Amino acid sequence: MARKLRVGFVGLGRVFDLNVRGYLDHPDAEVSALCDADPAILARRAAEHPGAHATCKFQNFLRCDLDLIEILTPHPLHEAMTVAALAGGSHVSVQKPMAMTLPECDRMIEAAAANGRRLKVFENFVFYPPLVRARELLRDGAIGRPLHFRMKVVMADPAQAWCVPDAASRWRHALAAEGRGGPMVFDHGHHMMAVALWLFGEVRDGFACIERTETPAGVYDAPATLTWRHANPPVHGMWDVSLALKMTLRTDYYADAERFEIQGEEGIIQVTRCSDRMLDEPALTLYRDGEVRAFHNLDADWGASFRLSTRHFLDVLAGRESEEALTAQEGRRVIAFYDLFQRSNAERRALAE
Repeated sequence: MARKLRVGFVGLGRVFDLNVRGYLDHPDAEVSALCDADPAILARRAAEHPGAHATCKFQNFLRCDLDLIEILTPHPLHEAMTVAALAGGSHVSVQKPMAMTLPECDRMIEAAAANGRRLKVFENFVFYPPLVRARELLRDGAIGRPLHFRMKVVMADPAQAWCVPDAASRWRHALAAEGRGGPMVFDHGHHMMAVALWLFGEVRDGFACIERTETPAGVYDAPATLTWRHANPPVHGMWDVSLALKMTLRTDYYADAERFEIQGEEGIIQVTRCSDRMLDEPALTLYRDGEVRAFHNLDADWGASFRLSTRHFLDVLAGRESEEALTAQEGRRVIAFYDLFQRSNAERRALAE
């Protein structure tokens, strides 16, 4: 009997609770090593996973003979840690966004190729069952030729949502203050940009208006309005990002509400929620021929998408699936999409990809 894959996690903050779900009770993998620079966080996670080796030192962590490493650290650390993990012989699943810049992405991709290892960019939205079913409906021609795609994100009062330590937000706001991306369009926005590319492929051009909002908690890259055109099919896209920091949001997770609408020549597909439970509506609806079809039997728990994403990658490593999602090249495309918006916002004009 083959031994289980030895999995290590570096970065054990709030998102660890989601990313670890796919490994719990998995027959082919086990959590074997844990690493975090904060001794208190490390001790708490080690108590939750008593069989795992725990260390505050990344170099010690790399000596643990790991088959797969999950990198959940802040984005500016992704490149160096990923390259080191790949060079050490481990496959890597790196938390989104993949990196801060396209050259960093390229060095990560080169390291994976040079060492013959898999590199996945962890993206759970493309495994969220209502969005997966929406994509199937779209590809089955349920609304005819797609014409327009709209996404909306609202950040509500974080004090009334999932408890996230201040330290987890502080570095994100610091990046926003430096003009190096921010919590809404760059960080959380990775999900939205990844979904757009997953649904409709390459982008022709785009325009962005991204404001800067200073709050007692820190700087946000919002409100924002972003528009673009896909190449084939030539779908027009629009994405609204807003802050409503005094609004109570019903959610089991973060204080973000997301909606998606795909309009075609013959109907409309809507996904009404992801990480939130703001509206008492079916998570997925299809409007066609004057009637609305609601999909009630989908797993609408956003947390399930993390488990599904991880288990898909484990199937890839076991040879049961052919290719990881998102591949490193797909993760790079998201960063290129963001760069298009960032340049457009700076120059205040539409730009080609």
